[in-house]
Amino acid sequence: MEQEWWQKFFDETTGQIMFHGEAWQRADQSCDSLVLLLGLQPGAKILDLACGPGRFAIPLAKRGFRVVGLDSCDVYLEQARAKAQEQGLQIEFVGGDMRAIPFENEFDAVINVFTSFGYFERDKDHLQVLKEVHKSLKPGGRFLLELINRDWLIKNFRPRNWHEYPGFFVLEESAMDFARNRIESRWIVLKGAERKEYTLSLRVFTLAELLELFAQAGLKVLGYYGGLRGEPWTLEANRLALLADRAASP
Repeated sequence: MEQEWWQKFFDETTGQIMFHGEAWQRADQSCDSLVLLLGLQPGAKILDLACGPGRFAIPLAKRGFRVVGLDSCDVYLEQARAKAQEQGLQIEFVGGDMRAIPFENEFDAVINVFTSFGYFERDKDHLQVLKEVHKSLKPGGRFLLELINRDWLIKNFRPRNWHEYPGFFVLEESAMDFARNRIESRWIVLKGAERKEYTLSLRVFTLAELLELFAQAGLKVLGYYGGLRGEPWTLEANRLALLADRAASP
């Protein structure tokens, strides 16, 4: 069976681009706001869903929370385990698919941040992720989803972008497929004489679509915001954060 785009996209190179030093700093700085938004009690147990190399899991564990990280990329999980060990933190990092979360009634909170939602071709798979989140939460547990604001993206859409990172140049070519509500991108990564290409196909959601998916999964939306700091959501906000808790069974 042919691999899906996300199984080939996430590797050491794209990790160096997405998780550079400034990105770690921003994550650390936003953790206190995230904790406030979720209303977490000291020592609460959190699942960082699509945790990558631990950009949120590690600062949350430093703040005394019990953290489990789940990701499908072995490279990122190895990096996360090494970083946690280096800092003397007890974090369980688990390999897996977010459509089959291996926990039930386990967590006070689940977070899925940095547009780690929308990877799949079929919306029934996105609904399945949310049902798995519901299953993994304790009764009354909360879920925070944070991703790009589709309305802002369309208004500010640029088909070509250059980005410079330490040691890298990245040319990003993108097209919006309105029939499927997906952004199709190609990354050309230049590192010295080395050239790599990656493709990305991301489902982008309207607020109304997300509210419907949450309702179908038994997640009761408590509020939506323009980011992890709980700022008001508007069409001008480049991020969208939804806060929900576990309601009745889906």
